[in-house]
Amino acid sequence: MIIRGTTAKFILFAAAFALSVSAAQAGDEKPWSLQLQAGTSYDDNVLIEQIDTTSGGGDVAANLALSAGYKLVDSKTDKLSIGYDFTQSLHGKLTAFDIQNHDLSISGSTQIDGTTLGASYSFYHLLLGGRSFLDLHLVNPSILIPVTPHIFVRGAYMYMYKSFLGSNSNRSASHHQPEGQVFYFFDDARAYLQAGGDYEIENANGPEFTYKGYALNTSLQLPLNVMSREGKLTASYTYLHRNYDNITPLIGAKRHETRSTFKVGAEVPLVEKLSFLLDYQHVDSNSNLPSAKYTENVISGALRYDF
Repeated sequence: MIIRGTTAKFILFAAAFALSVSAAQAGDEKPWSLQLQAGTSYDDNVLIEQIDTTSGGGDVAANLALSAGYKLVDSKTDKLSIGYDFTQSLHGKLTAFDIQNHDLSISGSTQIDGTTLGASYSFYHLLLGGRSFLDLHLVNPSILIPVTPHIFVRGAYMYMYKSFLGSNSNRSASHHQPEGQVFYFFDDARAYLQAGGDYEIENANGPEFTYKGYALNTSLQLPLNVMSREGKLTASYTYLHRNYDNITPLIGAKRHETRSTFKVGAEVPLVEKLSFLLDYQHVDSNSNLPSAKYTENVISGALRYDF
């Protein structure tokens, strides 16, 4: 599944930044990367956020993931890489909520006087219950500015085009999202504190799905030492606020909602290249549209192998 919430994206960005620093220090010249992950999860309210559909019940799921990447350019100042990610959820009972995701991406950056200019493009193809569900095109230029050796400011603009397939085509939309974050790295870039926010404008084919909103987020990562092996602890919180521009026929009023998402996780190295991941997520969504008013708790565990 696509990672929920903007905070999760920032966690991945910060983790990748810290790992790139560590890799550079270690002199790692391997141009390719490959990860395999398998695990299970329990969700007490299985849902599809993109179409405001909740099951109202819980289920267990098996989760599979593969991530592959190749560095086309990897100099001190210039980077260019391509990647492919695959994820699949397989529910025990609620198989109509199974999601399969294919993600192709290309990203690059260049460094000028310490400032990093970057850009990426991703294409997502999602299947829901075994049927084509959603295509996403995402373009994301960014700038990363070092303020001090430990503080970095990042500005970015995300453009996304959502193409819903089948009966949900009225939800197809263009999405504009300027965003900014401040990162404070410490403990030799193994730990960081992040705070940020974004503003969202989504123009949908169906007038009732057009909205404006914003999100505020913060996240923390700390090193975790287990039997002389270094893992990490993460925690994040996101507050989302949306106001819809037009009347939603189902409720005869303009839709509005807020959503709080809290997530904690741990990554524990077991042996060389094999890690155990444990995550818990709580979502509290409050809306005047009944199908978008819910709480959700998800706990998941997985094994990941890095080749």
